[in-house]
Amino acid sequence: MIVSICAPTFDLGGQALIQDVKPDGMLGFRRRNNRIATLDGDAAFNDFGYSEADRTFDVQWTTSDQDQVETIRRMAKTYSRVIVSTNEGCYIGAPGQFNFNNGSAQIQILVEKRIDQ
Repeated sequence: MIVSICAPTFDLGGQALIQDVKPDGMLGFRRRNNRIATLDGDAAFNDFGYSEADRTFDVQWTTSDQDQVETIRRMAKTYSRVIVSTNEGCYIGAPGQFNFNNGSAQIQILVEKRIDQ
């Protein structure tokens, strides 16, 4: 899977294209619902539907490109929001935790909204 992370404003160094992203952390989602046990042994459900804002992208990849890692690290520190493009669409999200260790990199993006609809 290919993922692009871009700065939300004009920035000459504010774009990174990540290839070979592990899809495990990119495809999951959850609905806004819960289950409450009732006294008669049944259950009551509150279902408020699905929202893109409930998603968290966990972008994981292996790289030896130190410039790419530094670009993503700088954007995560500089911008409160970034633009993330995947094969599913384009999203605005808040950068979360970033890790880089022995050639393995990871950044979490908390999705705010989808922007290509």
